[in-house]
Amino acid sequence: MTEQQIHFPIIFHFHQPVDQKGFIYEDVYQQSYMPLIDNIFHFKEIKFTLHFSGNLLEWFLENKPDFIDRIKVMAKRGQIEIIGGGYYEPIFAIIPYRDRIAQMKKLSDLIKKEFGLDVKGAWLSERVWEPNYPSFLHDAGLKYVIVDDNHFRSTGITEKETFYSYITEDEGKTLRVFSINEYLRYMAPWKPTYMSIEYLKNAADEKGDRCVVFISDAEKMGAWATTHQICYVEGHGHEEGDNGKPFIPAFFDQIINNNWIKSVTLSEYMEKYPARSLIYLPTASYDKMEEYALPTKERKAFTKIRDNLRWDPEKQDEYLFLKGGFWRYYLVKYPESNNMHKKMLHVRDKLVRVENNLDKVVGQESRNKANKLIKDAWTEIYKSQCNDCYWHGLFGGVYLQFLRFSVYTHLINSEIIIDNLNTKFLSLENKYISVTPLDFNKDSRMDIIIESDLLNIYINPSDGGTIFEIDYKPKSYNLLNTLTRWPEAYHDDEDIDKIDKDKIMVDRFKRNMLRVRFYHNDDTIKAIEADQYREYGSFVDGEFIVIKNEKNGKSAVIELEQKGSVIIPGSNESYPCSIVKKINIGENQIKIIIKSKFEKIPEKEDLVQKIITNLKLGIDLPFFFNGDPNKFQWESNQLPLLNESKNDLIKPFQYTGSHFKAQDLTYNLNLEYSIKSETKAATELIEILKFPIVAYAFTDEGYKTIYQGINVIPQFKLRKELEIEIEINIY
Repeated sequence: MTEQQIHFPIIFHFHQPVDQKGFIYEDVYQQSYMPLIDNIFHFKEIKFTLHFSGNLLEWFLENKPDFIDRIKVMAKRGQIEIIGGGYYEPIFAIIPYRDRIAQMKKLSDLIKKEFGLDVKGAWLSERVWEPNYPSFLHDAGLKYVIVDDNHFRSTGITEKETFYSYITEDEGKTLRVFSINEYLRYMAPWKPTYMSIEYLKNAADEKGDRCVVFISDAEKMGAWATTHQICYVEGHGHEEGDNGKPFIPAFFDQIINNNWIKSVTLSEYMEKYPARSLIYLPTASYDKMEEYALPTKERKAFTKIRDNLRWDPEKQDEYLFLKGGFWRYYLVKYPESNNMHKKMLHVRDKLVRVENNLDKVVGQESRNKANKLIKDAWTEIYKSQCNDCYWHGLFGGVYLQFLRFSVYTHLINSEIIIDNLNTKFLSLENKYISVTPLDFNKDSRMDIIIESDLLNIYINPSDGGTIFEIDYKPKSYNLLNTLTRWPEAYHDDEDIDKIDKDKIMVDRFKRNMLRVRFYHNDDTIKAIEADQYREYGSFVDGEFIVIKNEKNGKSAVIELEQKGSVIIPGSNESYPCSIVKKINIGENQIKIIIKSKFEKIPEKEDLVQKIITNLKLGIDLPFFFNGDPNKFQWESNQLPLLNESKNDLIKPFQYTGSHFKAQDLTYNLNLEYSIKSETKAATELIEILKFPIVAYAFTDEGYKTIYQGINVIPQFKLRKELEIEIEINIY
């Protein structure tokens, strides 16, 4: 009788986001990367497949030469295969074809250079798959790809049928596909090793051509929660079958001791066995990702349905076809993600235009000199495509403000290089300003993009006539890298009573600048901070019309108007009102004039008076600082004696005044607001509210409050006609 056997490829995925904090690199290295590679190195008889994102591999090369040397030894003795992917871990679905190929080639070239290995397989960031992937992966020179078994479910393929490889194609270009096993992914390292071995035993057969693919984040093997203890110190107890031996060596021992388990790389398996059949996979990611991507309301319903079906043996037929959302919807769910993505596309379009213009007007010698700058500009764009901050699931993702800041920094760096290319090689002035009407957000509504050598100002007329990006180019710093406190499904978790519910604040409107609010005199700073006041005006997110759009020398003027209304307190009736916003952009200064005017209706003067008596007008002036919060400072020239508040920018505060200045000492950046009303007496009555924008997010470390910026709201007593002037200086 032929002995049953199973092929068992083991894959570990090593990744950290671009610009991850240095101490996290080191901590994860000590907790996970180093002990994991040490164990792999020790178990010479077992084959492994490894994946490293390019930026992490760079960190190893620069900081851990012994670690790299061990990988080189394993590569030389044929123990490991290294697979490729996007150098900076992009989601391929949302980057252009050229960038997909360039990112993959960049990583494959580095692996070949450092380890002498040809890259044959592809890792997909977050296992995001779309049906057109086979053609570009084939064009990048790759032979196979690893996807989740979730991808196979809705095609009708059962769990046992995933124990083989398949082949797929796009445009006639073929690619082998391997399925990651869900059961093993959830078992290791949380459960004792015998459970994984039993699963493999049940999957083995006499024909011997089956393949169960195990993959894990390397970070899970030591850096998550208690996994360092489990994997390298004490393992699972005697009663659990591993006798206290650490999980990783115990697991590897099991593979060696059970000779029916055939250790193999994916390339070796592919050379030995043909694909089981042709297959076409739908757009998919792993099951949790498809849950996370759903709109919040629908996610709540989906989670209940999934939990009811998943572990019920009698409902597996229904579970087989259960599909959640798909990755691209994050660009709708989180407008801040969409802003970063569309900024990336906008900047790369500018770079492509520069490349094309250089081809047309400069000679080969100049083009050769420009190529280094062009390469640097593309690298900055590729770095901005790192996926981690474009989505949110169990990990902080888009809520991690320093990762959003990283995206903007790299894109602004690229813009600065583009400016240099234009100046040096295309004879354009090094001091300039441009005004471009553009559907920047791709929502069928026109935005206004103002760009200069010092500032970028992005205006959205259709969302309350607000400013949604301010880039200060000398510091490569987006001052509007704020995040709206969006409602999340987990805000309704049953164990939410374990936390302080007052910390959960949700916004109705995106945290842009110049949002005009009408609220009652009785509304407190707490109600306004929590966005739990009644909004009386139509201007807060209504559509403004552009009535002036011009530039003069190095300045530009945009004028916006909405003829809207304000609700009369104590009734549901509205009274006509118009607001005009005039935005004047200079070198490092923005001057804003906001005029509100109630329509004259003689027989309704008492209604206007009721509005003026009971309501206030507030203007959002949010901003974001990225440095060390202990090095944030603020001051007002109206509060010379208030020393205790100077170093506590994030603490809520309210005062009467017309001046506000904040400093990010980490970056030596200053932001100053000067506010005036029509008369000196009116200016002296301006109330200024200051409070943090703090999101309450569920992460792998549990519930956390995460700072997302500061909102400053000057509020004004209403008049029939009110004129406000705000001067913003950045230096």
